[in-house]
Amino acid sequence: MRPVRRPADHHPRRRARHTATAAVALSLVLSLATACAGTEDAASPGAGGDGGTPTAGGTLAVGLNTSVACVDPHQNSSNVTIFVARQIADSLTDQDPETGEITPWLAESWESAPDATSYTFHLRDGVTFSDGTPLDAEAVAANFDRITELGPGVAPLASTYLDGYTGSEVIDPQTVTVTFDHPNVQFLQGTATITLGILAPATLALTPEERCAGDIVAAGPFVIDSYEPEQRIVLSRRDGYDWASPAVEHTGEAYVETVNFEVVPESGVRAGQLRSGELHIDTIPLTEDVPNLEASGFGVLGRPYPGVGVNLVPNLERPLISDVNVRRAILLGADREEIVAGVLTEYDKVAQNVITSATPFFEPLDGITYDPEQAVELLEESGWVPGEDGIREKDGQRLELLALYHAGRQASPMMELLQGQLREIGIDLQIRLEAPADLAAAEASGEWDLWYTPFHRAEADAARAVFGVTGRNQNRAPEPRPVDDVLQEQSGESDPQRRQELITEATQELVDQAYAIPLYELAGVMSYAPVVKGFHFEASSRLSLYDVWLDA
Repeated sequence: MRPVRRPADHHPRRRARHTATAAVALSLVLSLATACAGTEDAASPGAGGDGGTPTAGGTLAVGLNTSVACVDPHQNSSNVTIFVARQIADSLTDQDPETGEITPWLAESWESAPDATSYTFHLRDGVTFSDGTPLDAEAVAANFDRITELGPGVAPLASTYLDGYTGSEVIDPQTVTVTFDHPNVQFLQGTATITLGILAPATLALTPEERCAGDIVAAGPFVIDSYEPEQRIVLSRRDGYDWASPAVEHTGEAYVETVNFEVVPESGVRAGQLRSGELHIDTIPLTEDVPNLEASGFGVLGRPYPGVGVNLVPNLERPLISDVNVRRAILLGADREEIVAGVLTEYDKVAQNVITSATPFFEPLDGITYDPEQAVELLEESGWVPGEDGIREKDGQRLELLALYHAGRQASPMMELLQGQLREIGIDLQIRLEAPADLAAAEASGEWDLWYTPFHRAEADAARAVFGVTGRNQNRAPEPRPVDDVLQEQSGESDPQRRQELITEATQELVDQAYAIPLYELAGVMSYAPVVKGFHFEASSRLSLYDVWLDA
């Protein structure tokens, strides 16, 4: 699916090319090229509102659909956190949204061991955090050490990127070597994400709670001025910033002077504020508003999210959902075509894999189909028979399952539609929307049968990060399963062909056992006012504001 920008003239993006002296970097580039063959459109960057000569200054107003419960990217990986944190923290590397190539950023170059158990990064000179302290090898090592100290309970996603981390050695002020106790091929792409964004030592010394509350010092083009989680976050342009990634359009300081992230939960209100000029960008427009906005001269930017698509993840600790027949019945009872056509946009797609078609190493899988007759057969095989109201029963117990989900574009109407589809085969799906501040506690409680999860990352290891026992173990598997061995093996495999085989094997097994119930590929879709120029997505289809300017 080609990213769409309406209305806008195409403005070619500046592309500085750098060569990283790393065997694994080369392997990753080759694997990306192989995996994305035939899907060039899906891998292209979103770009919109270009044209004219950029001017500096002004205040950019961005609408968020939910509050930012924690602004620390090491701890929280929600979209709204990433939207904000990406503007204030830079990373060791970046990822070209067109090609998937890992490019320099805070690190000018790097080398890796042939077995991918260590990486040596050579840092740029002259980079400082916004408090004036140098961004040096000691600071980089301290970031990775601190993430490991926080552990999966506090930094769940960042910990998966550092799987097998044994330490960092400071070679000299500009050189650091990061080591692992087993091959970790996916780590290099992890260094391009905001999840491993480099924070100042002063921030690392704070408690997790203090960091969540907005006390974040980093080296990005903006700094936090004020933070009111339920209302707004205000950023200001950092003076003297001059170490932008080559994957963006310009160098030097950001164009806009101030960014106001406004929390506006009601999509209709955001649309009205966009039309009136109170907002410049709506990060999650209502699906039915998109055609009207386009017709009225507003821009709409859409690009598929890479990584794990929208899946329901069964909790294997719960007795009803631990039955593979029940899990497979849900997979077969979901009409994905109806979901995409009924409540989503032209940018979204029916799932063909656990990972999306915009993800390196994607291949369509077998078994992701709508077959309610087979679903009924499986339920009856497990002894579930229709009750008086049509909901199936066994031994006096109703087939009632609880699915938790969080606020996302069209998440509520999608879950309501799925609820009706599953009722047709005799499953009573209870759905509950969780507030951002309650998500972590709800997940940790284990008091749920199905968990709604997209996970956006331009790396196929996203599947291990979500489902693997060495990742978040979202299935709450009590012990390693055969699929976990394959998920772990692919994360250390540097040969692209062999890694493709392993990833396809692992994701097919996730579907065959219904450890994952793929529904659809969610796209990043945002609307913006005509005065917004230079607006594009970064590689994970998230918000990037460094190049944005206002033609006011």
